[in-house]
Amino acid sequence: MQKYNRIRDLREDSDLTQIQCAKIAYISKNTYIRYENGEREPPLDVIINLAKHYNVSLDYIAGLTNDKRGIGYKKQSNNKQNSTPNNNENKCNPLPSNDNNRYNITQNNNGGLNNISIKNK
Repeated sequence: MQKYNRIRDLREDSDLTQIQCAKIAYISKNTYIRYENGEREPPLDVIINLAKHYNVSLDYIAGLTNDKRGIGYKKQSNNKQNSTPNNNENKCNPLPSNDNNRYNITQNNNGGLNNISIKNK
């Protein structure tokens, strides 16, 4: 069984007692102590409550990353790195420009979603 050192570290960093953390997680003090000591496996809803309280990711509590924001973040940046662009840069082929058209066509990539606007000229 895994010992959850992170929940102990988070509790101590926040200057909370085990009783206070048990109340945050809606469990008894003895149950919380067993989670910290690795005697019992905490259910997902308990881990979610603690992650919300400490404003950290589930990945961090599980020990999968050392970044409190979760897997996929670069340490030097505040931007999450994933396969979906998270900016307004045009990441796809531009629409052909044709001055003979009766419409003004613009293309924008906003957060990974392609937006195409068609307006009368």
